Amino acid sequence: MSMPIELSLYEALTEAGVKPDSARRVERQVEAAITRGQEAVRAEMHDQLMTKADGVGLRNEITQVRNELKQEITGLRVEMHKAINEQTWKLLSFFIAANGIMLAVMKYLG
Repeated sequence: MSMPIELSLYEALTEAGVKPDSARRVERQVEAAITRGQEAVRAEMHDQLMTKADGVGLRNEITQVRNELKQEITGLRVEMHKAINEQTWKLLSFFIAANGIMLAVMKYLG
C-alpha cells in the first residue's frame, strides 16, 4: 500500500530549487490569496443565502399578508351578498309591479 505524500507549497518550492525565503514568501502570498477568496465567497453567500432570522421575518410577513387578504375577501363577500340581496329585491319588486300592471290591463280590457 502506498500512502499519498502531502507536501506543503514551501517544501515543493524548496525541493524545486527555490530559495527558502522566496519559497516562504510565495507560500504566504498564496495562502493570503486563498483566504481572501474564501472571505469573498463567504460575503457573497451571506448576501445571497437566507438566515433563520430572515426565514422567521419572511414567515411573519406572509402571515400578515395572508390575514390582510382574508379580511379583504371577507369584506368583498359581505359587499357581494348586499348587492345580490338588493338586486333580488329590485327584481321581485319589478315582477310584482309587472303582474299588477298586467292584471290591471286584463281587468280593463276584460
